[in-house]
Amino acid sequence: MLEAFGWGLLAGSSYFLGGLLALRWRVGNSVLLGILTGIGAGALLSAVAYKLVAEAGRLAGGSGYVGVGLIGGAVATAWVVTGAVRGRRLSAPPVHEPKFLVIGLSVVAEAVVITGALLSGYGISAAVLAAVFLCGVPEAMADTGPLRKSGMTTRHVMSAWLAMTFLCAASVAVFMVLLRAAPPEVVAFALAFAGGGILTNVTVRMVPEGLRDAGAATGIAIAVGFGLSFALVEILGGH
Repeated sequence: MLEAFGWGLLAGSSYFLGGLLALRWRVGNSVLLGILTGIGAGALLSAVAYKLVAEAGRLAGGSGYVGVGLIGGAVATAWVVTGAVRGRRLSAPPVHEPKFLVIGLSVVAEAVVITGALLSGYGISAAVLAAVFLCGVPEAMADTGPLRKSGMTTRHVMSAWLAMTFLCAASVAVFMVLLRAAPPEVVAFALAFAGGGILTNVTVRMVPEGLRDAGAATGIAIAVGFGLSFALVEILGGH
């Protein structure tokens, strides 16, 4: 459990680092930020495809839990991201102003990805850790400026990012305890549910934000991030 907490803390520290970088260089909407967002999106897509869903499929054994989990996670995430919880239509454009509820759900989903890597029997995968880190840094960088403009002080903003760091660590530790003793089908569903949430978050939040800042270069950045994450999986032989 302590090991899981440590890996979660390391991955979650990307949010705190991103906040520090944004305050240090006063990063706003920029091409660089859009490219970083694209790289993070690509890395997450690769981690979900080659680690998370693959492991869920192995555990499910063709029982259908992966499909149900993916759809459930996607619907739940879309519901929150579009603001449907406040009465908006699910088909409405996503809400892009920074909300710690949305960010927190993303952090928890990424914690499940890390837990899946730990439960796979190979220990933590560098590809998974890199994917979560590459996602957290640009997300925090992009949201820090708007949070400051909304009236939050620097201290409050950094305290919030620190809270996200510990949320990631605690979530990994808790999921390890809960899922380690759970039946394989339950683990498969949990992994797939997180995967569906991450895929939805990437497509409705990260990709549009990257396109807004970097245009078509975001597509190249996504391919780079995907390739980097996949290369780590290949180099490490799936370990």
